[in-house]
Amino acid sequence: MKQSRLILTIAFILIVFNAYAIRPVKEYSRTPDAIGTSYEELKVKTSDGYAINVWHYPVEESTPIIIACSDAGNMSDWMTLAAYLQYNGMDVWTFDYRGFGDSDDFPIISSQLFHTEFVKDLSAVVDYVCDKTSEIPMLMGISMGSIIVNEYLKNNERKIVNLIYDGYVCNPSVWIGRLKEKGKEVSLPKGYDATTYDNKGCHILYIIAEKDTFSLMSDIPHQDSADTRIKSFDCEHIMSFFKFPKEYIKELISFIDSYDD
Repeated sequence: MKQSRLILTIAFILIVFNAYAIRPVKEYSRTPDAIGTSYEELKVKTSDGYAINVWHYPVEESTPIIIACSDAGNMSDWMTLAAYLQYNGMDVWTFDYRGFGDSDDFPIISSQLFHTEFVKDLSAVVDYVCDKTSEIPMLMGISMGSIIVNEYLKNNERKIVNLIYDGYVCNPSVWIGRLKEKGKEVSLPKGYDATTYDNKGCHILYIIAEKDTFSLMSDIPHQDSADTRIKSFDCEHIMSFFKFPKEYIKELISFIDSYDD
């Protein structure tokens, strides 16, 4: 019952913060030990010297999965998801972008869709996990996190082919236009190359919210590919886990088991 209340509380917080612009929170609502989950906290250094806070939910002899979170709050908002995945046998890694949670401070421009520097944060965590586990991780991108994952794949050489997207952001320039139509003035980082990563050949699960007016079914590339899997839920943007936790986790585990070597 307590866990159900926590899920609903976090869902409400995310709805309040869900302005499709960057709204970091420095204080953690809870840490994983508060819900009886085993974890370790560590710091990972980026290539430009920022310390990124990481929560690792360990499971031995399991393919690691790194979660790149959304643009609001911090990784404590997603610890119940991480705990569910850990309970189902996944080695889970979450982290906070610079300026979020207990990661180093960073001058956030809240009216931007994202910061390209966040890609360096993900890259540092991927490198650490690969070195620590000797495994190639799966990546999960949630809303803005899907941009960060795509930018990482576009600009790095590691061959990561197992991906999960919840609230998939297609070309960020398209999103800027959709936001403008809704009266939200949001910008892209200066000098940003809006060329999207062609993820053909990757095994990808897309979580679609049927009431989402920004992440659309039509945005999903290669829908006829055998490597593309789509699951829809009757809810708003990135609310699928919070509204339907059992079905959501079942879908993720089924997908992960399909490609877990």
